[in-house]
Amino acid sequence: MEGGPKKFITFLSDFGHEDDFVGTCHGVIKQIAPEVEIIDITHGVPRHDVPGGALVLANTLPYMPESVILAVVDPGVGTGRRPLAMRTGEGRYLVGPDNGLLSLAAGRLGGIEAAVELACSAYSLPEVCKTFEGRDLFAPVAAHLSRGVGLEALGAPVPADEIEQLHLPEAVISDGKITATVIYIDHFGNIELNLDRRQLESAGAGPGACIEVTLGEERVRAPFVQSYADVAPEELLVYEDSYRSISFSINQGDAARTFQVIVGDQLTLQVLR
Repeated sequence: MEGGPKKFITFLSDFGHEDDFVGTCHGVIKQIAPEVEIIDITHGVPRHDVPGGALVLANTLPYMPESVILAVVDPGVGTGRRPLAMRTGEGRYLVGPDNGLLSLAAGRLGGIEAAVELACSAYSLPEVCKTFEGRDLFAPVAAHLSRGVGLEALGAPVPADEIEQLHLPEAVISDGKITATVIYIDHFGNIELNLDRRQLESAGAGPGACIEVTLGEERVRAPFVQSYADVAPEELLVYEDSYRSISFSINQGDAARTFQVIVGDQLTLQVLR
């Protein structure tokens, strides 16, 4: 045993809720650790969106109790990518695929202290299906970790510097213009950028500033405000969102759909004086 039992498993995936995948993983966990409480962060990560899942996982960490973190967004399931369990510098455990999904969260938890490659063992289900390792491998390992099983018992060690890292793009500020990348789009169509308030203010944006936003060939203007209520319904706004990133939105509308924006697109912002 290592570190004692944990009361919670926090769980994120792109499984959705139409199929049985989430419920089956819950069942596997509860058979092994009936006392553990499972907190579903979300299972609505867009299908195969590893960067989006990594960002949500890292953003929600401050609002979660200490837990074993189970994350499965795994378009490479069945390939040579490694299944991992890791311990961070803060003593937290993460379980999931080695595709960058865990890297942002691990970085915010003190970095990777130790990691192992998982395989079929006494701590997995007896048969591991290569199309559903979330059920057969990741869920049981998370359950055993929650009961205090030591990381080293779960598989062969993996050097931390060999683990896949996800690097978010950086905004570029030049001559008062900011080129930012769309890193996430939520259910409401709000467009989150790789940009923070400090960077926007360094380009001259204060409260109420008018910002010209260029999306491809289209240019629009939006005020820099604190909340949706600061503009009328259907009007544009630029604001600092709940995770301290700058976002572009339409009050009671869907900015991503209106402007046909997807994750990875670039927007240019310029403060009009």
